[in-house]
Amino acid sequence: MSGQLTAEDVVGMTEWQISEARREGRLADLEAQLAAPVSSARPYSVPTDPATGRPVPQLGAAAVKALSVSELDAAAKAGKLTAYMAGHDVVPPSPDESAPPPVRASWQFNADHVALMDSDEVARFRAQGMLVDYDQAQAAGGAA
Repeated sequence: MSGQLTAEDVVGMTEWQISEARREGRLADLEAQLAAPVSSARPYSVPTDPATGRPVPQLGAAAVKALSVSELDAAAKAGKLTAYMAGHDVVPPSPDESAPPPVRASWQFNADHVALMDSDEVARFRAQGMLVDYDQAQAAGGAA
């Protein structure tokens, strides 16, 4: 045999035959396939926040494990578990050290204020630095 062997081919082989096939390079595809991580993840679409039009930040397995039952329920209702429920583990991005910190105005709006705003107002106040605390709380999964 000069071609790559499949799992069915290897089932009836002796250890010596398997070693020979490995030495000849006929098990490379099978070994690569077996070494690949198993994924049962399904495709998903990240929901968008109706107030801002931005994608809702998704929580990963570590963050979900740390949530209480009520926090888990709130995160599910807010659409923050879409990726997790589809089988994807979201790793939070590492902070970019080169990015300047956001401009923060002395007056900060909270979630109650934002709920009363339309998308143009949200964009304007975000540009003025009045939603920095709100955005950070939303990214952390809390309410500001």
